[in-house]
Amino acid sequence: MLEAHFEKGLKDFSLCVDLEVGPEILVLFGASGAGKTMTLNALAGLVSIDKGRITLNERVLSDHEQRIHVPPRSRRIGYVFQNYALFPHLTVRENIAFGVRSRGEKQARVGEMLALARLTDYADRYPGQLSGGQAQRVALARALATHPELLLLDEPLSALDAPTRMQLRGELRELQREFGIPVVFVTHDMGEAYFLADQLAVMGAGKILQKGPPGEVLRHPQDLFVARAVGVKNTLPGIVASRSPSEMRVQVGEALVDTPYFPFELGTPVHVCLRPERIMLLRPERAGRSSDENALCGTIVREMSDGANVTLYFRANGKRLLADEDYDLQIELPVYIYERLDLAHQREWTVSLRKNAIHLVA
Repeated sequence: MLEAHFEKGLKDFSLCVDLEVGPEILVLFGASGAGKTMTLNALAGLVSIDKGRITLNERVLSDHEQRIHVPPRSRRIGYVFQNYALFPHLTVRENIAFGVRSRGEKQARVGEMLALARLTDYADRYPGQLSGGQAQRVALARALATHPELLLLDEPLSALDAPTRMQLRGELRELQREFGIPVVFVTHDMGEAYFLADQLAVMGAGKILQKGPPGEVLRHPQDLFVARAVGVKNTLPGIVASRSPSEMRVQVGEALVDTPYFPFELGTPVHVCLRPERIMLLRPERAGRSSDENALCGTIVREMSDGANVTLYFRANGKRLLADEDYDLQIELPVYIYERLDLAHQREWTVSLRKNAIHLVA
């Protein structure tokens, strides 16, 4: 168990961390400058803390009041840097063996890690002779060879191509389950965070803003910053117009939107949060049914595609939601659905904002 409750201040930045991590993968997610790498460096002992305490399996690593600062080499923490930090003049075997202190154990441990990381055939190669995925495996094997009690990974997959990233994500989850140690993984890739995380911690401006299972954080962000950070592209300002014990109605622009119940009083300014992939497009022949929740007729005014998914920009006819934009909603769907619906030619649609897809934040 890792317990970290500490603060670290720089000239123009303050870091305040409050974390407890068991034998699981905790993903620190956020934009550049949020404090993710500094958090790892404080856990590793590469920087000292100004206040608070860090313990690992009840062993004190840092305690400002007691003036305890265990040096990095004595913390039993594995650290995989973004650029892997492999020694270019050492072979794969020698890189993995570098941190193993026991001579009697070294050969057996290196052999075990070579096999585990599927690097046996590359043991005598140098880092310059490896692919990006192979280099990443070497860095991970080196970090695990020392029997760490905690593993830190700072965006280790960011420089790899998409197929290699997907493969290594799966391998990393398997390794964590096998070793059963806490892993703190830093990324700014939401897909990567969702795939890997047992717990997701969203960081911003040096603070952990929300922490929980990734599905819970994505579906129920606690504030507007977190909502936008985790990919909620529709954050519509409104005011609570009516409420009952089971549902609410929010005035959003010129429209009234029915939502589930949230603990907001009448007249409270709120934001209606809707993930773009959870908005339903209704075929013209089925639009207008009584079961269609928050149905809006409108036009697709523009679109963008990355080859796998398409983002549609939808403008409501008559009851506008956003007065200052040329669109009201962003809708995302896979390319094959886009092609099947013939959206390139059919531009007039009705959309349904399903109540169970709506989340309100203050």
